[in-house]
Amino acid sequence: MIRKKRKKNVFSKIISFKVFIFVAVIVIISLSMGVGGEYYRDYQIQREIDSLQKEIDHFETNNYKLSQLAEYFQTDEYKELEARKRLNMKKDGESVVIIGQLDSDSDELIIEEDDEYKNFPNYIKWWNYFFAS
Repeated sequence: MIRKKRKKNVFSKIISFKVFIFVAVIVIISLSMGVGGEYYRDYQIQREIDSLQKEIDHFETNNYKLSQLAEYFQTDEYKELEARKRLNMKKDGESVVIIGQLDSDSDELIIEEDDEYKNFPNYIKWWNYFFAS
């Protein structure tokens, strides 16, 4: 009878050991899947952080360029340039000569000159163009 108890005891120990191993394997797999999921989530978050950092750098660069452009728009140089282009203004002492302009109705070239040089002969106009101060 003692022998049967021993057999039962050994058998129950073997079964309990196999159950323990089975449970341990399931726990290890569950923990591995949890750790792997967290690692993948951390990887995704890091990728998103990197892309957002690149976007921030891009916006900072654009912001710097825009601030430089805004500073340029406040300068007298820009205001003078725009007054010359858009308002057809000139500085005191300057003479304006328009080299050529196409008439919108025809394909002929219209040449306009400043009133100061209108009555001079052509060779004097050229002399003044190259040598006048």
